[in-house]
Amino acid sequence: MPLILSKQLVALCILLGGSSLIAKPNASAHIDFNRDIRPILSENCFHCHGSDSGKRKAKLRLDVAEGPLEKGVIVPGKPEESEVVKRILSSDPEEQMPPPTSNRHLSSEQKELLRAWIKAGAKYDTHWAFKTPVRPELPAVKKTKWARNEIDRFVLAKLDEKKLQPMPEAPMPKLLRRVSLDLTGLPPTPEQLKQWLT
Repeated sequence: MPLILSKQLVALCILLGGSSLIAKPNASAHIDFNRDIRPILSENCFHCHGSDSGKRKAKLRLDVAEGPLEKGVIVPGKPEESEVVKRILSSDPEEQMPPPTSNRHLSSEQKELLRAWIKAGAKYDTHWAFKTPVRPELPAVKKTKWARNEIDRFVLAKLDEKKLQPMPEAPMPKLLRRVSLDLTGLPPTPEQLKQWLT
C-alpha cells in the first residue's frame, strides 16, 4: 500500500510541476528566456546546436544570440519569417527540427511558446550564473514595525499580496526546539533550555 501511494504522489508532483512549464503563453505574460525558452532549447536543440563544436550541426549555435540572429534563422518580431519556426512546425522528416531520429520532441505548447518568444522580439539573456547579483529594491509594506530586517520586508510583502497576517513571534523554548531539530534532528537538552532561558 505505501508503495502505491508513493507512486501516486510522485505522479501528482510531476503533473503539478510540469503544468507550469507547458502553460500556454498569453499576450499579458512576459516570456523570460532563462525561465521559459532556455529549458526547451537545452532539452531539444543544444545537443546539435549548442556550445560543443564537435557535435554542432550546420555551424549553428542556438545557445547564444549571435548565431541565429546573424544568420537570419531567428527574425525577431517575425516568427513567420524565422527558419526555426518553419522547421519546428514542419511535418517533412528531412526539414523537421528536432529531427525524428533524435528521439526529441517538442510539444505543441513548447512550439507555441517559441513562436510567441520570437514574436515578442526573441530577447536572449545571459545564464543567471554569469550575472552580477543586484540588490533588489525593498518592497513597500504596511507594518513597518513588524519587519526587523530586509528579509522580513519581502516576507511581509508576500503576505500582504495574499491578504494574510504574520503570526506572532514564537516563545523562546519553541524557537530553540525548532533550531535544534533543524540542526541536529534532536530536541534541545534540558541544559540547553536552561542556558537559553536564563
